Amino acid sequence: MSVTILDCTFRDGGYYTKWDFPQSLVSKYIDAASKAGANVLEMGLRRFPSKQFLGAHAYTTDHYLSGFSFPDTVQVGVMIDAKHIVQSGLEIDEAISLLFTEKEESPVDIVRVAIHLHELNNTQKIVKKLTSLGYQVCVNLMQISNLPDEEIVPAVKEISSWDTVDVLYFADSLGNMDANDISRVIRAIRTGWQGELGIHAHDNMGRAIHNTLTAIEQGVGWVDATLSGMGRGAGNAQTEILLLELEEKFPGQCKANELYDIVLNDISLLMRKYQWGKSVLYHLAASYDIHPSYIQEMVADGRYSSGEIIAANLDCAI
Repeated sequence: MSVTILDCTFRDGGYYTKWDFPQSLVSKYIDAASKAGANVLEMGLRRFPSKQFLGAHAYTTDHYLSGFSFPDTVQVGVMIDAKHIVQSGLEIDEAISLLFTEKEESPVDIVRVAIHLHELNNTQKIVKKLTSLGYQVCVNLMQISNLPDEEIVPAVKEISSWDTVDVLYFADSLGNMDANDISRVIRAIRTGWQGELGIHAHDNMGRAIHNTLTAIEQGVGWVDATLSGMGRGAGNAQTEILLLELEEKFPGQCKANELYDIVLNDISLLMRKYQWGKSVLYHLAASYDIHPSYIQEMVADGRYSSGEIIAANLDCAI
């Protein structure tokens, strides 16, 4: 068995930087991540223009991506949010056509569609259009931890019936899943989906690496990570740590040492500035099924003390 490693540092990490990163850092990242053994580099989101300032990785246009040199050993990915497409006011085919050209004209190989289960109908139309343009398509099921098997099973059977999805991902969006939850969700998904399966783990409770390794042991073949875990809220599984673990399981596939320079000398500066990572605040939020974005926004606001943030967590939980 081999594992496909998808690094989404600039996509998930953009929740701290408004998807604004120096091009010199992006070039260094592409070189380091590809040498380290990452198979897919999810470079950011693709979306329509926003009234507020958002950096290049919020849009990740073909023109922007064409300014970088990607080695043949990696595939390039972007993510779209099904809700963003539906709320654009456009017909779905028209919206996708405005955001994406034919694959042969684009540096993008893989498009990941983030959805909630209630968005399945519109997602099928999105996936069908992307497939017709020649892209590999992943569907990313968000906030799955609290869903019962009775909701998961029919949803994944429906997705399977489309016969257009290359990889089905599940995301621990609230960062509160443990090994038992991972096993339950995988079993539920496997009753209706026999294709490639992926996991996107959050680190609110410090379990992202363990949960990812648990998923691999149970046959999940696609795994997400970010440099130093940079990502929304407490962040994600750390690429450099995950690769160290995988070096023992899959000799020759990974070289974690290729990431040490960029992690210790570049990403560490961002980490000191933005202060992502697990903490008691994110742990509490996960315990009470509160989305990490809520905590991140309160911390970034600066008007609230730690005590006020904790009290707000407890109020939300009541």
